[in-house]
Amino acid sequence: MGRGGRFGKYGEHKRFERLRKGKMRDFTPGRIPNSKASQPYQGHAFRKSAQGFPLSFRKATPHDLPFIAELSGQVFSAYGPYDEVIARWASSPHIISVVGEEKGQLRGFAMINPIPRAQNESKGELLAIAVSPQYQRREIGKRLLRHMEELARKSGIEEMVIHTATINKAAHRFFTKNGFIKRGLVDCYYPMGQKALEMSKTLLRIP
Repeated sequence: MGRGGRFGKYGEHKRFERLRKGKMRDFTPGRIPNSKASQPYQGHAFRKSAQGFPLSFRKATPHDLPFIAELSGQVFSAYGPYDEVIARWASSPHIISVVGEEKGQLRGFAMINPIPRAQNESKGELLAIAVSPQYQRREIGKRLLRHMEELARKSGIEEMVIHTATINKAAHRFFTKNGFIKRGLVDCYYPMGQKALEMSKTLLRIP
């Protein structure tokens, strides 16, 4: 498997089963439920890439769906029809979707699925994160992940969970380098039948 930004290939059937069961009924679009720290995500954030160009992060809009679908098809197709799956996720009001821009051009996207608070814990699942192949190796993915972590903290999320294919060693290295710990394996996680490695990271509270 190539790098290709493949850092988030997640089983659609499990994700939408949770939505169908109504666990997200307390959500307001762009808001994490049951958290006093929660605030709607509407603003922009700026960072610089390794080459010094400013990166802008903002909430995804319907105009971004063609880019998200095309990039998902490029980097996640080995696991299932993720060009369609992730575009639907990006359209869901329950999922926080963000795009990264450089000089006004889209470079990547990421999305978080807040998990309702249970047993005094607040978790969020990083459903997908991807950078256009031609713009990889410039730390855009690292900065996009950092932005999502900051957004999660501000929203009251205490732990971020991810799943990635067991054969995707590049993703394992990426997440391990960024503080994620391996938690276990999930059989037949993807529509194409691949196993997934579950990883998680505890997010430190903002002082």
